[in-house]
Amino acid sequence: MMQPLYILSACSISPQHTYDAERFLDPVISSDDNKLYVTDPDYARYISPVAIRRMSRMLKMGITAGMHSLEMAGIKNPDAIIIGTARGSVTDMENFLKDMIIMKEEALTPTGFIQSTYNSVNGWLAMMTKSTCYNQTYVHRGFSLELCLFDAQMVLAEATGDKYILAGGFDELTEEYFIIRDKIDYYKDELVNSRELLSHNETKGSIGGEGAHFFTISNNPANAACAIHAVQMLLKPTSEELQHAIAVILEQNGLTNDDIDVMMCGMNGDARNKFLTEPLLAACSPNTTIASFKQLSGEYDTASGFGLWLVNYLFTHITIPSEIIYKQGSSSAVKNVLLCNVTVGCNATLMLVSGQGC
Repeated sequence: MMQPLYILSACSISPQHTYDAERFLDPVISSDDNKLYVTDPDYARYISPVAIRRMSRMLKMGITAGMHSLEMAGIKNPDAIIIGTARGSVTDMENFLKDMIIMKEEALTPTGFIQSTYNSVNGWLAMMTKSTCYNQTYVHRGFSLELCLFDAQMVLAEATGDKYILAGGFDELTEEYFIIRDKIDYYKDELVNSRELLSHNETKGSIGGEGAHFFTISNNPANAACAIHAVQMLLKPTSEELQHAIAVILEQNGLTNDDIDVMMCGMNGDARNKFLTEPLLAACSPNTTIASFKQLSGEYDTASGFGLWLVNYLFTHITIPSEIIYKQGSSSAVKNVLLCNVTVGCNATLMLVSGQGC
């Protein structure tokens, strides 16, 4: 069994009103063009006017989400900063490549290149918190956030006292990036309303999304609403392998199917994933409420971060919003939640999250 990761605070910048959690789903933000972009908060709260002019959206999103998470937890200097991203700042990379073409590779400014590196958000957060602590970035596509949490677990397992880690994930969507991924059938050919994504699961592809999701986690359970007890990644699993992995996680933590109050499923409307999701949902106990989240966030490599933020929301607000309920279960409690994310590439990740005292 892994060292529990106690979540002290969570901040999400997503297409929904998640930055101010009290406004979550009031109203529900949707789109009809297969793209869901973040709802921008006030970035100037944490970033100076001088610096903000030179930053891309991705940098502003990552810095603001990270700093806000630390502020909510009352932590000024984390003991580690560990972040996962699949693409880094795509906008800065695109701008640098365009400048290379326009300037014919001469007299180029390095700003775009520097800010496009995957660890630029980590660097800014370290400077803003004046931290010289362990600082790591994981770039492993759909497993980026989960590997970040694995690393955080190892850091906390070796700790001799109370430690506090800023962990999270981010990725952005641009028009050019959407076009490129659309060529490999990542997105749907037909235009769908994002709220109706799961009713279009007979065709291939999903809808584009983006977001930044950060968590202040600790080995100290004080003030934590919930804890992550298991994280697992599965590369192109069969349905049987996914079911077996869930059974092993439950057994290791002394649970059964009936003990799962909510299955937070990362269904994305892609018909190519139905061989995983349909048996998964059919195996759920009648006690279990099945919830979905990608109709609110869109699909991207670190979308599981939005799912984890939403799981933390369930424990802090002790309610399941009707907008995420796919199938209502008989259990009225929210004690154990299994987060299962499935990507367009048919990979899967699992997280078992339980409320404090459960």
